[in-house]
Amino acid sequence: MITKKNLLYGLLTGPFCLMSGSAITQEVDKMPDTRVYYSVFVQSFYDSNGDGIGDLPGLTSRLDYLSDLGIKGLWLLPVHPSPSYHKYDVSDYYAIHPDYGTLGDYRSFVKEAHNRGMIVLLDLVINHTSNRIDWFRNASESPRSPYRDYYIWSDKQADFDAEPFHWHPVRDSNGKQTNGPRYYGFFWWEMPDLNFDNRKVREEILKIASFWLQDVGVDGFRMDAAQYIYPEDQKDKTLAWWTEFGKEVRKMKEDAIIIGEVWGSSSDIAPYLSDRMTACFNLQLADTIRISLQEEKDHGILQTWRKIHENYEENNPGYQDAILLSNHDMNRIMTELGRNNDKAKLAASLLLTLPGNPFIYYGEEIGMLGEKPDEYIREPFLWNIAGEDQGQTRWEIPYASTPEIVKPLAFQTDDPKSIYNHYKTLIRIRNNSPALSNGMLKPLVLDNKKVIGFIRVYQAEVIMVLLNLTGQMQQITAPHGISGYNLLFGSHPVFKSGGNIVYLQPWSTFILKQKTP
Repeated sequence: MITKKNLLYGLLTGPFCLMSGSAITQEVDKMPDTRVYYSVFVQSFYDSNGDGIGDLPGLTSRLDYLSDLGIKGLWLLPVHPSPSYHKYDVSDYYAIHPDYGTLGDYRSFVKEAHNRGMIVLLDLVINHTSNRIDWFRNASESPRSPYRDYYIWSDKQADFDAEPFHWHPVRDSNGKQTNGPRYYGFFWWEMPDLNFDNRKVREEILKIASFWLQDVGVDGFRMDAAQYIYPEDQKDKTLAWWTEFGKEVRKMKEDAIIIGEVWGSSSDIAPYLSDRMTACFNLQLADTIRISLQEEKDHGILQTWRKIHENYEENNPGYQDAILLSNHDMNRIMTELGRNNDKAKLAASLLLTLPGNPFIYYGEEIGMLGEKPDEYIREPFLWNIAGEDQGQTRWEIPYASTPEIVKPLAFQTDDPKSIYNHYKTLIRIRNNSPALSNGMLKPLVLDNKKVIGFIRVYQAEVIMVLLNLTGQMQQITAPHGISGYNLLFGSHPVFKSGGNIVYLQPWSTFILKQKTP
């Protein structure tokens, strides 16, 4: 039997040849089952009650849109009560922000998502809480509070001098700073860090996880700021916590998914995988894709993928991957690509044909724009022009993505050349292809750095992907055996080849499927 590791290394390092039919049909270990996820900022998505703020009933009413798009998983940015618009400082872990609806609305949403074959991930923020949560209010009132050790305190000037931006004085009811011990808040003074050396804190977090998994019925979590549970120089303690969390969560729900936010290289991320987390976001690959498309030249997309997966394989053979183009903390990919629709389509082509679980940030499928500050990358989803859809959110006046600049969804659905239909078609192809969903990858050795080519294979299905990263016609030496393939998808109506040469039109994507014997 060919193991996953041996197949991976053989495909990546062996001399290039197109595998014969007999080799293809050998039994192989497939990559883990994957699905296409959609990341939603509820506040900006769809409004059900006319207050201009997106909410859970609104999102539920648009699940058919997401199902039709081909989405199989949903990650909602935080939905808990919070004093901030972004809601990454939680004031109650067992409730829903009133702007979004009720816990009953959330339960209904989960049920309806499941009815459509979608899984739901809760964004769980446990590195810190809001300073308005009852725990911290009680803790800050007295050193004798039972919640005092839920947080990290110091009265040492040496600590304050060493990290002047992370130690914060308690403020009274009028907001005035008081004297006395300070508390640790890595990100902001209104976000005090929890003390994971305290067993009761760890028990509280597991109790919260149990509530959402077993009582509400979510399928897993996206874990915010996963590498900052302890200070960065105490990584071993952070990893020990995630080992404990992963073990306990999977007792609650055996197939629970844990997706981690860990910024860094693949060697930084690898220790968090497998028994700790299902996957972490592959920001390194996202950067390489962005740069390659900006400069219209391959900066080692497949080599980057190879290095990352070698690191993952060596550290945790049970790894999965979470691939993306952008998210709520990054400039939107369309902005990074200079508002170029063709480049945005190529980015989608890469995202939806490479191995891993693709995460689409809401609005990417219609080419929404946005760059920091964060409010401008979390603007209202454009359903239609003003006044034509009562569910259009209005909590923020859009700056980057306006109907004058970005075509709303209503104007893209019937346009076969729209970004929306490019996403929809490729998601459908991926969902229906075992090779693209779960197959291994083999880079094609090409003689043109402005073209990317690779093969995905699972059992008897072999898929070839060719992409021209430029606005000019490109040519490559035809991969061996290409005459044995049929065109499955082409961004251009004609796949040109002649003799031993393949011609690729500007900005083109071609997906070919090997003919079955």
